[in-house]
Amino acid sequence: MGVTEKQGRYPILDALRCVLALWVTVGHLGVFPLFAGLDSTTTLGRYLVRGWQTTVWGVPAVIGFFVISGFCIHLPFRRVGELPLGRYYGRRYTRILLPVVAAILFNEAIGNRQVLVGPDSVLWNSVLWSLFCEEIYYAAYPLARVVRGRFGWKALLVPAFLLATVTGLVYPDALDGSILGACKTAVILFPIWLLGCLLAEQSERLPASGPLHSIWKWRFRAWAGSWLAEMLHFHAHVSLELAMLGFGVLAYFWIRQELAHAACHKPYPVLAWAGLWSYSLYLMHLPAFEILARLHPPSLGYLLDWLLMQGLALSVAYAFYLCIERPSHRAARKIRVTVADSQAAASVVSRAPESTVAPA
Repeated sequence: MGVTEKQGRYPILDALRCVLALWVTVGHLGVFPLFAGLDSTTTLGRYLVRGWQTTVWGVPAVIGFFVISGFCIHLPFRRVGELPLGRYYGRRYTRILLPVVAAILFNEAIGNRQVLVGPDSVLWNSVLWSLFCEEIYYAAYPLARVVRGRFGWKALLVPAFLLATVTGLVYPDALDGSILGACKTAVILFPIWLLGCLLAEQSERLPASGPLHSIWKWRFRAWAGSWLAEMLHFHAHVSLELAMLGFGVLAYFWIRQELAHAACHKPYPVLAWAGLWSYSLYLMHLPAFEILARLHPPSLGYLLDWLLMQGLALSVAYAFYLCIERPSHRAARKIRVTVADSQAAASVVSRAPESTVAPA
């Protein structure tokens, strides 16, 4: 019996959330200034500085979170049975929207005006576009579950991928900051979320993976795939959404291997712990950067300034988790799910966020 079965939950997903949330944060702040101060007017300096900056791109982390989100949503309901819609929607929106409302109010308090209605709404014209997509997926899930139950995964995934590809080709700039653009983006990335649902059904049958070096090969592939998607988007002019659709397939196989590996190898405890408040890090890292920028502290040097910004982001995020996110967890858990076969997996949904996503 694997670690996940004994515990009734998947700590590796928490650890992955931590890594992906940090990836997004670094993507917004800029990668660790290893070559800070280097003369970028020289050929060598230019290649070192620019090349190093391309090693971290936050958007692929969003796609990884979509896979994890689909996994967590479908896991309690993966077997045939009733889906209590009232409790399902109540749990989802309590869990996700209470921290969003608190984050919006916090931004207002520090002087960042938040427009909620209209073409400039923060709900789809900011890092919250990914959560807007997730809300669409939550709403569509009960119907998708019915289709999967009656006709199988092919009847669900094949049309979803076809529609996503066509939409991505017709609307290459779908994520344009409008509500319509966010809806188009949700259509394009929906198959990736569904792959997470598929993975939830496969999780109990995954063979335990091999030695440690095998999972690091997959982690390198995931990073290389994110870098290739970045190059295709910025240099080959492949649309962002189609590049992420392709990366999402790789992310599915990568996270699948992580789950198989975790059956015999526990993740680092500190990563699994930090993953519990990764949603808060997503919501609060930009406001934390804004707070420090407005304070205008004296520069301590490239490296110390970078570490200070990251440290503040982590501190603000953890405080937000304790004050807002964890209470919203508990409130959502009180909305009890009554599907008999969901009890063993219910803690996966209630203990950790389904999304900590933001564009770079």
